[in-house]
Amino acid sequence: MTFEQLSDMIAVVENDTFLEAAETLNISQSTLSKKIIKLERELNVKLFDRSKRKASLTEAGRIFYEEACRLNQDYFEMLTRLKPYQGNRRQRLCIGTLPILTQYNLTARLKLFTEQNTWIDFSFEETEEAQLLVGLRQKKYDYIIARENLFSKLGCVSVPLAEDELMAVLPENHRLCSCSSVKLTDLYDEKFILMNAYTSIHQLCIQILKDAGITPEIVRTGRVESIISGVAVGEGISLLAKSNFRIFQAGQVKVVPLDPPTKLSVVLAKLAGTAQTDAMRIFADYMCNGCEV
Repeated sequence: MTFEQLSDMIAVVENDTFLEAAETLNISQSTLSKKIIKLERELNVKLFDRSKRKASLTEAGRIFYEEACRLNQDYFEMLTRLKPYQGNRRQRLCIGTLPILTQYNLTARLKLFTEQNTWIDFSFEETEEAQLLVGLRQKKYDYIIARENLFSKLGCVSVPLAEDELMAVLPENHRLCSCSSVKLTDLYDEKFILMNAYTSIHQLCIQILKDAGITPEIVRTGRVESIISGVAVGEGISLLAKSNFRIFQAGQVKVVPLDPPTKLSVVLAKLAGTAQTDAMRIFADYMCNGCEV
């Protein structure tokens, strides 16, 4: 029995049909069926009940699948641990990110990853959204860390790292400060200070206000700290990500949830169709195992 046979079995179980499993493994359905039958003969057990239209796992098949998953995981973990000793297999990994690592507790995780995977030539760059998208299109970055709505039209594959939400940011003497939540329609006559116009947060705010029938009066745009200061002195109100207040003091403002909430997903993303190196796969697994949801 080989690890290839284990992978065949896992693929069959984790796909709806033998055809889908075969496509995943890049072999024909006939070839896959023959490989599974050969495996059954080697083990002298029936892994699948083929008496019905759709093959189903037998009890022996279920046990074998569970053990195959465990062995397969152990195998890949062993290979990962050996990589530092394979001097000819160094790989490059470049990550582009918005300046949001601190507020989602990702800085320490990235540092630990580099310490545990010295065989990877790791680099990451903090940059603004436009440069991030250009770098991803030009394949400068293997992955980017950003909010999901940033690249909705780019054609990316992504996995979640953290969940956030938009909050209404009000002066502490505002008429809605005592509310447990506010509806966007409650903000109809307000003046707004929003994130800079080139940001996806700005565009999202404009869209949800438009959906609520509001054409916002925007007195100015700016960065988070400037916006909070402006709201504190009554210059206007704002809509900001809740996580911002993990690193910026709220001061003389009140942060109130929206009703219904507007969710913000922070994800790890790569261009769809790009090949995934061992370094990329290990990095994605590592980051997702510690995701904050």
